[in-house]
Amino acid sequence: MYTFVMQFLAQYNVLFAQALGANGTDIGLITLISGLVLCLSSPYLGLAVERCPIKRMMILGLILDLTAMIIFILASDWRWLIPAFILYGQLVRQMPIADMVFVTFVKPGQRATLVAVSRIFWGGIAIFAPLLSAAVVTYCGGINVNGIRPLYYISVPILSVTLLILYMGLDESSISGSTEKGKSSHEKTSLLSEYRKFLKSESYLKHWIAIRFFRDSSLGLLMTFVPLWIVNIKGATAAMLGILSTLSTMSGLLVQIPVGRLADRFGRKKAFLFFTVFYCAGLFLLAFAPSPEYLILAGVLGAGGIIGGGIGGAANTPLLTMWWESVPPESRGKLYGLEGIITAASRPLVIIGGILWDHDLAILIMLIPILVEIAIVVPLVCKIPETLKQ
Repeated sequence: MYTFVMQFLAQYNVLFAQALGANGTDIGLITLISGLVLCLSSPYLGLAVERCPIKRMMILGLILDLTAMIIFILASDWRWLIPAFILYGQLVRQMPIADMVFVTFVKPGQRATLVAVSRIFWGGIAIFAPLLSAAVVTYCGGINVNGIRPLYYISVPILSVTLLILYMGLDESSISGSTEKGKSSHEKTSLLSEYRKFLKSESYLKHWIAIRFFRDSSLGLLMTFVPLWIVNIKGATAAMLGILSTLSTMSGLLVQIPVGRLADRFGRKKAFLFFTVFYCAGLFLLAFAPSPEYLILAGVLGAGGIIGGGIGGAANTPLLTMWWESVPPESRGKLYGLEGIITAASRPLVIIGGILWDHDLAILIMLIPILVEIAIVVPLVCKIPETLKQ
C-alpha cells in the first residue's frame, strides 16, 4: 500500500511544484533544503532505529507522510512545498527499514532473492498506480495545479489505512534486540561518537560512502528531472507518462527473481555489474530518443528516473543487499543513519541540474549519470569484497 502511494505521486510532486510557479533552480533549492534537514536528523534517527522497536519508527514515518499530504492539499505557492518535501518519505525512510529487516533475519543465501521477491510484491500491487494517477490528472484538467492536487486527496485515506494496519499488526521487534529509553543529553552526545568509531572500524566503508554518494546523486537528479524531460522536452502527455512508468515497472518485475537468484548463487557484484549495463543503455536512449516509441524502450531497459527502473533498475537489488551485509546487525541502525547523511549530501547535484535546466542544457542531466556509473561507481564496486560468503 505504501509503495502504491509512492508510485501514485512520484511523477507529479515536482510537476506540482512547477505548476505552483517553481522554476528549475527553485526545485533544486527545495531539494537542497530538504537534504540539509535530512543530514542533521539522520544520525539521531539511525540510533533510534537501532534501539527502538521498528514499529514505532515506521508509525512516525507514516504520520510525517500524512502531514506532508495535508500541506500539498493546502499549498497555494511553491514555497509551501518546502516542508512537504522535507516530511514526505525523507526523514523516516520505510523501504530501507524493510530491507534492513530482510537482511538481518534471513540466511545469506536467501537474502537477495527475498529482496527481489519484495520488489515483485510491492511492484505487483503498485503496477497500475501510474496509470491511475494519469487518469485522475487527465480527468481533472491535465498537468496543472487543479489536475494534480486531487492525487493528494486520494493518498490521505490510503496512508491512513496503512498506518492503522501497521499499528494493529506489527510486532514490537528491534534490529539489535535493544530498546533503550530515556537517554540524558550527555549520553546522547556520547552516542554520536559511535559514528566516529563506526567509520574507523568497518573496512571498505569509505568505498561504500563514495558508491552511495555518487549513485544517489545520479538517481536524485534523474528522479527530479526525468519527468520534466519527458513532458517538456519530449512532449509526452500524462497518459504517455503513465504508460512509460507502468511498462518500466512491469519489465523490472520480470527480472527481479533472476537477479536475486544470480546474486545468491554467483555473487552480488556479478549480478550488479551485469544489470547496470541495461541501466546505462536506457539512459542513453532516453537522452536521444527521436520518438515516443524509443522512450518506451528506454523505460523498459532501465531509465533510472522512470519509477520501476526497468531491467537496469534490478541492479539495485544486489547492490542494496551488499550494502546492508557490509556491517554486522548491531551496526545497521548507524548504517541507516549514515545512508540518510549520504542521501542528503548528494542533493547539491540537483541544484546543478536546476541550473543546467534553466540554461537549456537539460541533455547533460541525462548524460551525467551514465558517466558517473561508468567512471566511478563500477570501478569502486569492483574493489570492494563480495559479501555473499562473508
